[in-house]
Amino acid sequence: MSQISIRAEKLGKQYRIGAPLASYRTLRELMGERFSNPARGLYQREKNNHIWALRDVSFEVYQGQALGVIGRNGAGKSTLLKVISRVTHPTEGFAEIHGRVGSLLEVGTGFHPELTGRENVYLNGAILGMKRTEIDRKFDEIVDFSEVANFIDTPVKRYSSGMYLRLAFAVAAHLEPEILVVDEVLAVGDAEFQRKCLGKMSDVAQQGRTVLFVSHNM
Repeated sequence: MSQISIRAEKLGKQYRIGAPLASYRTLRELMGERFSNPARGLYQREKNNHIWALRDVSFEVYQGQALGVIGRNGAGKSTLLKVISRVTHPTEGFAEIHGRVGSLLEVGTGFHPELTGRENVYLNGAILGMKRTEIDRKFDEIVDFSEVANFIDTPVKRYSSGMYLRLAFAVAAHLEPEILVVDEVLAVGDAEFQRKCLGKMSDVAQQGRTVLFVSHNM
């Protein structure tokens, strides 16, 4: 039986919406509001200015599987990936990860704008726990896939969003994480590059690694 790579159990994430009440109002002002409208405090408590971005989500993904999560904007897809990638903590439930995770959640996530493309490749590899020799072995493949060889020694703050994306995806896919997590940021790239990325994700899955990909486009 295949080993479980990702397991979510009754996962939920809640956010506060709106701004909290101003903290600089005087006690006299607060008491005046309470007596002028006694039901106001009750109404505000009942209104509950929170929203569930995720609620009661459970699933399992096995090693070597590729899972696509499709949903409209605001459905909670990116929040799900952030919880799985440990960018944010769930409000309820839990998610288990078995293996090293390579994430592409937003354009430039994990890149330092002042560092060059080359330096960011090595930085991301170190964050994933790879040795320098491992990164050296993969470096040329990463640059070739990203098609930014002419700018690899330029600080990434000068990259266009498309160049940023190309290098970020190439790093995430080629540094051999056991689990590849990709958000719908691929929409930033052109059609040819999107096809190239989808082909690479298919290759990753066929190598026995796990892919979790979200999009609003079926």
